[in-house]
Amino acid sequence: MISPYIESIRDWKIKEMVAEFIRAKATFEKHCKRDETSLHVSFGTLRLLCDILFYIKEDHHQIFKRIINAKKHQFEDTNKFTPDEYEINFMNSVGLLFHKMMVARELTYMLDYYTEDSAGYQETKNSVDRNLQRINILFKQGAEVLSNMLKSKSQQKNVHLITYFLENPDVCTDHLNISLEKMVSTVLGRKSLEAAYLESAQFYADSGWPEKARSACEYVLSHKPGEKMAIKLLAQIEKIEEISLEKTAKK
Repeated sequence: MISPYIESIRDWKIKEMVAEFIRAKATFEKHCKRDETSLHVSFGTLRLLCDILFYIKEDHHQIFKRIINAKKHQFEDTNKFTPDEYEINFMNSVGLLFHKMMVARELTYMLDYYTEDSAGYQETKNSVDRNLQRINILFKQGAEVLSNMLKSKSQQKNVHLITYFLENPDVCTDHLNISLEKMVSTVLGRKSLEAAYLESAQFYADSGWPEKARSACEYVLSHKPGEKMAIKLLAQIEKIEEISLEKTAKK
C-alpha cells in the first residue's frame, strides 16, 4: 500500500526532478568552455552540478522503491511507488551523470594543486577532459531518456508538469529538441495548447494563485474566444478576488 503522503507528493516531486535535470543541463552547457584541445568547467560549477544531481537522486528515492536486484527485478519492501521502466532509465541516467560529475569535480580540484609543468598535470588534465566530454554526451542522452519518461502513462495526469512547461516554454526547444505544442500534444497527451492552459488555469485557481489562473484563462480566450470553461473560471476568479478585497477593506 502506498503511503498517503508519498502519493500526495509524487507528481510535484517528479516535476521537481524534471526541472532540476533541465537546470543541471543548462548550467553545464552555459559554463562549459572549449579551447583548441579540451573542455573546461570550474570546480565551483562542478560542485553545484553534483549537488543538483544528488538531490534529484534523493527525490527519486523518496517516492520510488530502491532496486535491490536489477537482474531479478526486485525492489525494497516499502510503501513507495514501484518505478516503471522509464522511471528506472531516468534514474540510471541521473546516477551515471552524478558519478561522472563527481570524478570530474575531484580531478578539477586536483589540478589546482599541480603546476602546469609537473608530470601529473597533463595526465590529470586529459582525464578531466575525457570526463567532461562524456558528461556532455550523457546530458544529451539524458534529455532523450527524460522525454521518453514523460510519455509514459504514469505522467499523463501530472498537471505540475503541464504548468512547468507552459511557464518555461524555452525548455522544450532548447533542451528537449521539441516545440511546446508537440510537447503538450505528443508527449504529455493533451488535445491542444489551449486545453493545457485551461487545465493549468483550474490548477492555479484551486491552488490559490488567481493571477496565474487569470493569465492562463486570458491565453485560452485570446486563441479560442467564447470558450465556456475559461469564461466560467474567469468569473469565479473575479468573484474570489472581490471577496478578498471586501475582507481587506473591512480590516
